[in-house]
Amino acid sequence: MSSIIGLLSDDALSLQQPDVELAELSHIPHAGLNAAAEQVSSKRTHSGTLEPLKDTGSKSHSLPLPKVHRPVLTSSPSLPVPLPSHMPKPTSEVAQVDITEPPRCLESQSREAKPASRLQRIQKLWLHWSTAYRIIIAVILTVNLVCLVYVALQDLSSPSLLIATSTNLLVAVLVRQEDLINVSFNLVAKIPSTWPLLIRKIIADLHHYGGVHIGCSISALLWYCVFVAYNTISCLHHIKSSSMTAWLWIDIITCYAFMLCLLFICITAHPRLRSHFHNTIEHTHRFGGWTAVLVLWVNSGVASRSSDNTTPLYKTTPIYLLSIITLLILLPWLRIRRVSVTTRLISPRELLLTFPHPNMAYTATIKFSRAPLSEWHAFATQPSPSTGTASILVSRAGDWTTALLATPPTHLWLRSPATQNFLACAPLFASLLVVATGAGIGPVLSLLASPAIAAMRAHHKLVRVMWVLHKPTAPHWDFALRIIRAVDPAPCLFDTTRRRPDVAFEACYLARTAGVEAVMVVSNPRVTDAVVTAVKAQGGAAYGAVFDS
Repeated sequence: MSSIIGLLSDDALSLQQPDVELAELSHIPHAGLNAAAEQVSSKRTHSGTLEPLKDTGSKSHSLPLPKVHRPVLTSSPSLPVPLPSHMPKPTSEVAQVDITEPPRCLESQSREAKPASRLQRIQKLWLHWSTAYRIIIAVILTVNLVCLVYVALQDLSSPSLLIATSTNLLVAVLVRQEDLINVSFNLVAKIPSTWPLLIRKIIADLHHYGGVHIGCSISALLWYCVFVAYNTISCLHHIKSSSMTAWLWIDIITCYAFMLCLLFICITAHPRLRSHFHNTIEHTHRFGGWTAVLVLWVNSGVASRSSDNTTPLYKTTPIYLLSIITLLILLPWLRIRRVSVTTRLISPRELLLTFPHPNMAYTATIKFSRAPLSEWHAFATQPSPSTGTASILVSRAGDWTTALLATPPTHLWLRSPATQNFLACAPLFASLLVVATGAGIGPVLSLLASPAIAAMRAHHKLVRVMWVLHKPTAPHWDFALRIIRAVDPAPCLFDTTRRRPDVAFEACYLARTAGVEAVMVVSNPRVTDAVVTAVKAQGGAAYGAVFDS
């Protein structure tokens, strides 16, 4: 269930920057890519085990048979926009790619034909429910339930219930604030990769902060429901004693109105409803949230006039918490501006949109809109410091992006500041594999061109890239390939023109052969979940984007 405070803030509906999860695999010391590949070269057998394989000389491998070898590049691509000064020049080396057969291959057929064992089913269920996101939600709900029981046993009162409600709402709103998110990611990125891997893996779960948002929002609803029940009992006593006043009637009516607003927003924000009716849910959160805040202000004023209240409004703690919440909700709307944009059609499905932004951070996500009151969409940015601009790669994925490709805009609304996404945690690891599918390469390009990756390469830390897409060698992808090959001279590219690879298996295999500490995946929810589950099932620590919008 999505958060209540999404009701109060548009951020609850923005796509979590490709939040990711990372996979710890068998670490292999590497003097270079060839040495690592030679040390762990292996092949997939019918039983799904790994056994030694003669080195084929290819720098990128995929395991299923049969294999089709295709060149990635036949010449060094050109790019009209120069690479950042901190990036090395790409080499002219040509890598070969092994295209994986679809599930017709023997091993895949065997895996599909053989039903999962009971242990595998239990493992899959555990991996599904034991994500950091859900653990955070569970912990917050448990703490709030314990506190509620304690308060109920000690002294259950209206002020204590309202303070608990307001505190949870404040945390839920605060954790979505761009400034706090950026400060948190910048601090995490400074943690040295020499720390114990277990600690770094836990810290890399920072991108699951949405769990705090949801946990606190549901907890706020829980506390407020108890408050409404407490207030209802009080009103019933007044009715029986014929002491019910107009102020008390307005008080109880506004209490129920606010509670129903929160409940309605929470129900409509259920992941399944949200995915099918995204635009409707966004409107519900925005306008329903504003209505809820307004009702709460009215209720606070009315409650201060009731005969049961003996404390002046300005002396109550909840009113100050409500003031801070309101300011945090208004803040993003004070930082929107209309900017001119230039567009270039990369392919029938992708559009490169460039806009002025001289101080755009790497691995950041920014929100755009054609109609600010209607909907906002978050996109990962690619800074260009030399030109004082930034760009985003838009892929046809829904009504809004389809309309954008059909009628490219000249101006868009932009909401600042840009927010750091999960890719900012890359410096935590001594070696890295980045997996992307299709236009998911957009966020990856920002990472690969960043000073953080340049620093990793300067310290001889391995960074591998795997990209699955339609016609990777097409001229319109030259700009992306140049950035990729400046970091990984032999990227693993899969052309989906004839067949689609088993992305989860290929990612696990490449991570194992390269000996990386972590895997970052940027893709759609289905592929992301498959990669994360596959790596975790092998005993690794896997991270995938958090799609909580």
